[in-house]
Amino acid sequence: MVSSRRTRRITGGAVALAAAGLLAACVPGTSGASSANSAGKGAAVTDPAAMGTVTLNVLDTFSGGTDNAWMTAVVKAFEKQYPDITVKRTSMAWGDAMAALPLKLKSPNAPDIVPANNGWQSMGTLVRGGLLLNLDRYAKAYGWKQSIPQSILSEHEFTADGKQMGTGSMFGAPVARASLIEVYYNRSLLKKIGARVPATLAEFQADLAKAKSAGITPIVAGNSDQNGVTQTLYSLMNALGEQSRISDFVYSRNDVAITGTGFPKAVSTFKQWFDKGYLAKDFAGVASADAAQSFVNGRGLFHFDYSGSLPLKAGQSKDFGSFVLPRADGGKPVATASSAANFSISSKSRHADAAAAFLNFAAGQQAAELAVENGTMPLLHPDVKAPSADPLLADDVAIAQGISTNGTSVPYLDWATPTLYTTVNTTMQSLLAGKTSEQAVVAAADRDARAYVKTLGK
Repeated sequence: MVSSRRTRRITGGAVALAAAGLLAACVPGTSGASSANSAGKGAAVTDPAAMGTVTLNVLDTFSGGTDNAWMTAVVKAFEKQYPDITVKRTSMAWGDAMAALPLKLKSPNAPDIVPANNGWQSMGTLVRGGLLLNLDRYAKAYGWKQSIPQSILSEHEFTADGKQMGTGSMFGAPVARASLIEVYYNRSLLKKIGARVPATLAEFQADLAKAKSAGITPIVAGNSDQNGVTQTLYSLMNALGEQSRISDFVYSRNDVAITGTGFPKAVSTFKQWFDKGYLAKDFAGVASADAAQSFVNGRGLFHFDYSGSLPLKAGQSKDFGSFVLPRADGGKPVATASSAANFSISSKSRHADAAAAFLNFAAGQQAAELAVENGTMPLLHPDVKAPSADPLLADDVAIAQGISTNGTSVPYLDWATPTLYTTVNTTMQSLLAGKTSEQAVVAAADRDARAYVKTLGK
């Protein structure tokens, strides 16, 4: 099980810097941005017979393992359904693709389809630069705004002027694979402390105390690479805050500040867990990938991470399970989630109809079934069944079903600004080292968000 979302959390600054040049030449209100962000001309063509013989150039980040196997299967199935459309893939590592994307989209030979990341770090910047096609006519033709849960749909929406995220027109579409933050648990260790999968936050915290008393590391985590804090922190925020207010903050709407999202309580609770010794003693000196391996090796009860990110060998899946951190009020769990990737169409594409057909297929039922066949979490299609022989995948499929059915997801908090991820990580690191206060962490995140909103002219 492989996740690209782990690396997606650290690319915002690089993308923002790479895109700075395009924004200087093409910003909201210029003719370039407004023409590229229009919904296109004429009716959308969805009949493959009317599209002619087409070769689609697709840039993707499904470069290895399960990711590549799934994408290869999707392309093969698509080409079978659309025999006159050939898909020519170029796969890159996630960070490399995000850094190269602005220049690739500006080139005369831009790819037809690109994996623009959600949020201001990538998609928002590209929308403001007029480099992505407005997909509204295809959304109408294929019924995307009716079939995709609003909580996922909003992650792909921007106003045409690029000033507002989470509403307006579609500039990207999800694939039928989920990527979310969840809690992994060791089945035998949970049984050892006499516990079951917790249904409330209070039960979860009681399990942390039981594990510590039994000499078991409650939470296995590592942060030497500054990539091991947000998984737990965002999960706590989702358990303590309100779903709508978290989304409103990320999308800069309804004047919701980060102080109203549950973030302050999450920071405080994280610090309490750290002070009680619920995290591994060497937490600050261990890389996040090493922490995941340590968890798989049986050295702790819980591990917060992205779906599909455990470094499992064949046969190990049965030893672990997964769930979304329960809410403090006992309501339906809220997950920080998105599709495992999303695809946008270049504003320069000469084959937009064929490209939209591929986007629709990659978000469809067959693509979700292929996700499960390849051992990874589906999205958008809650009726997809998990194989009974893989209990961890069965847990993941059940989580995805809840997200798709109930719409209980929120966007990644750091999508709110190009620099918020770094701000949160560095200030949390200082907090846990005893060099700053909880209030200072919240204040720094609040300043970051308010400063960026001003740049949007809002």
